[in-house]
Amino acid sequence: MTNNDQILVVTEEKKRRRGLLWVAAGAVALLAGGSTFALWSASDTFSGGTITAGDLNIAQLHDTSFWDVSNDRADATEIVGATDGSQLGHKIDDVTTWRVAPGDKMAASFETTVTLDGDNLVARLGLDGLQDLESNISGMNYSYEVYYGDKLLVTETALPTSADAPLMYLAATTNGQAAGLDDATNGILGSTAAAVDGVAAQKAVFGMPTTSEKFNVVIYASFYKDLDGDFRYQPTDTTVTDRIDVNLADTLGTLTLKLSQVRDAGQQFS
Repeated sequence: MTNNDQILVVTEEKKRRRGLLWVAAGAVALLAGGSTFALWSASDTFSGGTITAGDLNIAQLHDTSFWDVSNDRADATEIVGATDGSQLGHKIDDVTTWRVAPGDKMAASFETTVTLDGDNLVARLGLDGLQDLESNISGMNYSYEVYYGDKLLVTETALPTSADAPLMYLAATTNGQAAGLDDATNGILGSTAAAVDGVAAQKAVFGMPTTSEKFNVVIYASFYKDLDGDFRYQPTDTTVTDRIDVNLADTLGTLTLKLSQVRDAGQQFS
């Protein structure tokens, strides 16, 4: 091999390397300039809307009133609060001075306004404070009724004593709910709703016809054990016959009607 051949070979290798380096450098320049190219995009504008929170509230309509509703008394002639008059009595001016005797029955009337405003709103109506009942008088029994206007909604039922036990359930009106279905299981108040009793009273869901409605919850204290289930004293009912409870007292303390939203009651909740 001559010296010239060697020179030619070396020169070709250098040219190839320079060519490769040039191509690589050009590729880097192409990538670096890619961000300056325009790519297609499109957009359109849609109208928005307003999301508004509903409301849940319960408010005292009148102060608690107390009544002697002993059914065998001739002076039981007045209508107890906002009720249908099915159990008459006479008003007790000062409950702290009234003295109960075997066979007596007393009523405490709680008149209230309930507000429910929400498309998927069901609420439990309960009575707080029962768990704090200080009971010293043996033979006392407690029950309740619920009225809507002057119509009986929940017939007299033994009062539950657990803190979270319902008196009944209410479902907000479906007005403005569009395709949403009603959660009421017992009809709409004032139209299709029928009174319930017993265990059904603590499972019933009544539909509200408007966002705010008035109710009257009546709590009864009976100084006898009702044997025939009519919640009225009869000579055949059981009463206390000894004097061990004389001058003792049952202290109700502070009773609070409580309205709580739930999502486990009603026709549409699963």
